[in-house]
Amino acid sequence: MKTHLAKMISLILSFLIVQFQYLPVSAAIQPGPRAQKTIIIASPDGKIHLLLQQKNGSLAYAVNFNKKPVIEYSHLGMIINGKLFGDQASTGEVEKYTINETYPYRGVHNLARNHCNGVKININATESSFVLDVRVFNDGVAFRYLISNTNEAIIEKDTTEFVIPSGSLVWSQPNIKYYEGIYKQHQIEAFKQDDLAGPPITILLPENNGYAAITEGGLTDFAGMALRAGGKRNFYAHLSGVTKKSGLIESPWRIIEIGKDLNTLVNCDIIANVSPSFDPVIFPKGYDTDWIKPGRSVWSWLAGNGKVTLETMKRFSDYASALGFEYNLVDEGWSNWKDGDKNQWDLMKELVDYSAKKNVKIWVWKAYPDRKGIAGIKDPEQRKAFFRKCKDLGIAGLKVDFFDAESQEIIDFYQAGLKDAATDQLMMDFHGANKPTGETRTWPNEMTREAIKGMEGKPPWALGNTTLPFTRYLAGHADYTPVHFGKRLGEISWAHHIASMIIFTSPFLCIAADPQSILDNPAKAMMLSIPSTWDETIVLPQSKIGELVFYARRKGKVWYLAAMNGLSTTQTIKPDLSFLGNGKYKLSAVMDDKEKQDHVLLENTTISAKSALTIKLNAEGGYVGRFNQ
Repeated sequence: MKTHLAKMISLILSFLIVQFQYLPVSAAIQPGPRAQKTIIIASPDGKIHLLLQQKNGSLAYAVNFNKKPVIEYSHLGMIINGKLFGDQASTGEVEKYTINETYPYRGVHNLARNHCNGVKININATESSFVLDVRVFNDGVAFRYLISNTNEAIIEKDTTEFVIPSGSLVWSQPNIKYYEGIYKQHQIEAFKQDDLAGPPITILLPENNGYAAITEGGLTDFAGMALRAGGKRNFYAHLSGVTKKSGLIESPWRIIEIGKDLNTLVNCDIIANVSPSFDPVIFPKGYDTDWIKPGRSVWSWLAGNGKVTLETMKRFSDYASALGFEYNLVDEGWSNWKDGDKNQWDLMKELVDYSAKKNVKIWVWKAYPDRKGIAGIKDPEQRKAFFRKCKDLGIAGLKVDFFDAESQEIIDFYQAGLKDAATDQLMMDFHGANKPTGETRTWPNEMTREAIKGMEGKPPWALGNTTLPFTRYLAGHADYTPVHFGKRLGEISWAHHIASMIIFTSPFLCIAADPQSILDNPAKAMMLSIPSTWDETIVLPQSKIGELVFYARRKGKVWYLAAMNGLSTTQTIKPDLSFLGNGKYKLSAVMDDKEKQDHVLLENTTISAKSALTIKLNAEGGYVGRFNQ
């Protein structure tokens, strides 16, 4: 009887321990002379935990994945009106909540998943109490500060810290103004105090514990967050100037994406999840709202085929029509057009009407500040007047340039500008801009933004091209302006360039190449078939940051396979084709010519999900395959 009772007690205790370990929110008493309460928030699948407690008089958090550290205990807090929120604080009442939903999206896939366990934790202090809002997902964590405020407040500093485990590899770039730095790989121990990084930064965790990335989301009416190294395996949040607020202070979300592999990281939806959804009155069909049309564009700026004149732009609209592209982007210079009594608006109307007859719509470039004697659109009335003029002429979208900061003023402009543009049914592309932080969920008319070292730079390309999909693109779409067969060809092959059209996500897909070089290219049919949006993305396991990007992407029933080699040696890869459905597929392939980089070989064959496929990549080469049933 005693033996049986002992077994029953043992079973009950084991059950309680397991339940405790995987509760969405739990509290434990830590041993020691002064016991501290630890609040633990677990992901829905129980693999990720965020732990919160007071350490050395400050509020601190840690994040674990599969019981191994992703973020070691790190300080939390903000300095507002000279007070440090998070110092000498204790945890109080905890309000639990859960979210489990899917919603339409436009990015690496067309359906996003928002599934998390959340808590709002009252943080008590004598004069600096606040609420910490935490969400833990199956692929990361997010948290923000909610601070009651009735008077004018100045947020001077965000003291949030991220302590990264010893032995981690970090990919980061140092430009925190317009985010066009080159991503480089470093050991976490190599960062010196005050080194800067523009998020996202990507981390390969030690001991095969997967990957992580640090960035922010839901950035509105606040200075943007960069990262500043502390010199002790840590980064601190670095605000781009002060933020002034009245009323409730809601900080942007500090986000740590986590995944066992690169596929999990690339498909993470946390940035969108913490951003407000669109207004159905302004966008009645969401991303399918009638005047919002993703598409491909010709662009004269890097094409080397004529200056920005009316006649050149008419010729580029001819090119767009011949290619089946939806748009022609007219860059800087059109504001100086003049012909007798006709001003720039009269001549732009002539171009819009000419292009419309060829089923091509026009995007136009505009500077945010005053530039070269031409007024910018900082002023709300000037902005609205300019937008209305573009609307009246039938212009489809605007490329707005030269922000060069992520101060509160700039962030406020994005929101106001996107709203005003939506009122006039204009799509937007931001250049000289900061990282995306989920704006496209709130404003589906944001089609892309730069914030990337793209084709406007200079070669070599291969290392950057195979790093960016797992670093900068984790934040969202980017206007890299891919593909060039002329002076900017660099060391990479034609097939590598073509593959970048598939791998670099941008719903407004602006192509840098001379359109004639596409029309003359043997891979023309493949390039013209590539869409600008995707329903599904799979990062294949052969992918490795800086060495190989290998994607399978689906649009409707058509699958594309794209590879870019980042190495100066050849690679042979054999993909698992199980992503294909049942039956036979017609495979059309664009492959490297091993004899020369500036040529491609074409192949057409029949294949199935069970077929063996061997792909040989040149040094810095590429591959594109299209599977049609």
